[in-house]
Amino acid sequence: MRLILLLFAAVLALGYDYEPRGTYESRRAEYLQLAARDHKGLYAQVAHLANGQPVDEAPIRAAIQFVDERNDTADFRVNALLRIYRESRPGLLSELLRQDIRRSLTAFKYWVDEPGTDHLMGEWSENHQILFHSSEYLAGQFFPDAVFPNSGLTGRQHLQKARKTVLKWIQTKARAGFSEWDSNAYFPESMAALLNLADYAEDREVAEKARMLLDVMFFDMAVESFHGVFGTSHGRTYQNTVLSGPNEGTNGAEWLAFGMGAPGSTDNVLTVYLAAAKRYLLPDLIRRIALERPAELENRERQGLTIAAAQKLGLNVDDPDDFYLMWDSGRLSNRADAERAGKLLETLNHHRYFVVIKPYADAVIGAYRALEDMGVAATGLDRTTLEQVNKITYKTPDYSLSTAQDYRKGLSGYQQHIWQATLGPESVVFTLNPSVSTKYWVGRFPKAVQYKNLLIAMYRIPSQLPPGPTTLIPPDAAGNAMPSPGPAEESPAGFTEAVFRRDKFTEVIEKNGWVFGRQQDGYIALRSQLPVRWSAKGVLGGEGLIADGRRNIWVCQLGRKAVDGEFAKWVEKVSAAAIRFDGDEVSYDAPGVGKVAMGWDTAMTVDRKPVDVSGYERFDNPYCRSIWGSGKYEIHLGGERLSYIF
Repeated sequence: MRLILLLFAAVLALGYDYEPRGTYESRRAEYLQLAARDHKGLYAQVAHLANGQPVDEAPIRAAIQFVDERNDTADFRVNALLRIYRESRPGLLSELLRQDIRRSLTAFKYWVDEPGTDHLMGEWSENHQILFHSSEYLAGQFFPDAVFPNSGLTGRQHLQKARKTVLKWIQTKARAGFSEWDSNAYFPESMAALLNLADYAEDREVAEKARMLLDVMFFDMAVESFHGVFGTSHGRTYQNTVLSGPNEGTNGAEWLAFGMGAPGSTDNVLTVYLAAAKRYLLPDLIRRIALERPAELENRERQGLTIAAAQKLGLNVDDPDDFYLMWDSGRLSNRADAERAGKLLETLNHHRYFVVIKPYADAVIGAYRALEDMGVAATGLDRTTLEQVNKITYKTPDYSLSTAQDYRKGLSGYQQHIWQATLGPESVVFTLNPSVSTKYWVGRFPKAVQYKNLLIAMYRIPSQLPPGPTTLIPPDAAGNAMPSPGPAEESPAGFTEAVFRRDKFTEVIEKNGWVFGRQQDGYIALRSQLPVRWSAKGVLGGEGLIADGRRNIWVCQLGRKAVDGEFAKWVEKVSAAAIRFDGDEVSYDAPGVGKVAMGWDTAMTVDRKPVDVSGYERFDNPYCRSIWGSGKYEIHLGGERLSYIF
């Protein structure tokens, strides 16, 4: 909450830059001055050091205590303590505090194969993995001769051990993309870990590979963003971060890198590290790609893994380190894999697994068994799986539309954001089946398919749940260390809804069952198969449309003045076009697109030609075509090229 308030304060004070302002270096200097005014944030102390100013010791000591207690997200703070320790100089940080940081860093538990309790630290997800591995690597480098009391290893031994896990994590993400794809909540954490490596690793290969992957991630953001908003489908996000571009954890870094957006929070780890970076510099070619505004741009990409694909990349599901790289790829997607994963994890010293994952996994396995006893072969009951995604983004100077194509249709959601139309920093539209659980914000996924500027999202929300046991809550489960409800107790909401904040649009019109919005020269049209009602505050805490019913189809089309003429003319054309809903099927004579048809069990076709929704490459856009799994990228613009081989 504090981060959000700080961000809003910064946005109100400095406004939102729709056009690039200043230079990369001038924005870095401006942000460091802004961040140095914050005397309370942990990451803001990095800005103090970068400006040659004394730190406020209170947030650093609070971080040390948090790390010593090994609370969840302690690895976030370890990452910051390493940078603060390295950048400290006499007069800016007391020697006593410096020694306390050293003691805390050498006493930390850096991975699940080490002895000692980890209380409830989360270590399994993608961003946590690289935070732990990079921190172990740098702690070993900073203190090579020290004996780390928790592990009994020297710093040099930690460095050698972590070097392998760091390089394998980087190589896997370079070849396959991210399970937490384009996450405006967790890219900042992963990128912060990579920035520490790029800035401080003495091993040239480690520093260079970290720098290269940062370049690829910034390229991804450059292609997928709309005027400083990372307005794309996300592998993991939260409702606050998708409702407003300035709320995104990536917004400040985009402002630094590309000049559009807002500086955001003065205590954002990625923004602070990027502003204070010692060795990492964003390539100017990537900045120029971000500023390109072609009449239309289509980007296709594939990110993440399946268990089978991971094995093709040489990962071994029975190797503990490799297993974590495949953690999000479907470990509970069927009974056999779930039971296999459980046997491996129970051999590791990972307390949070027994509190959070095992009780939920037992309920999922129980549901598989109950269905098998009924003669039903079931898969996909695990709501937390971040499966491989084929994603498309269609962008013009006036709008952007992005979708995870036909992703896990009808299955339970986690923190994925399936599709979004973006016409401005806060002018966003998307549909969802909300979760009734307080743990997640997404209920059941639609079958969502996009073709250029048109999207169809179909929902089938079950009224009956699968059989099986409930999740047994351990005595020490509390706060965010709480296991998920099992498949037999999810209770999905019996309606769908659309985020549509009318006050964020220049003009809104309703006609012939359609809701039309205009933001400057960009247009959007939204139609529901079922009747809709406006809710002032009932759609993710704000205004939107609600359609009661468990089966529904939403149709969304984008337009713009340069192509479609005046808004009123476009409204007339779309509202008069033939559209027919027939159960779980829809057909629509989309103006400027063609005759579109789709069913729950049939592919989307445009003028009877099927739309390709799978088998995408890692990137396929005008600036780069990278073959998925190759780890090779060539990014080009105007005769200039950047080449990467991982």
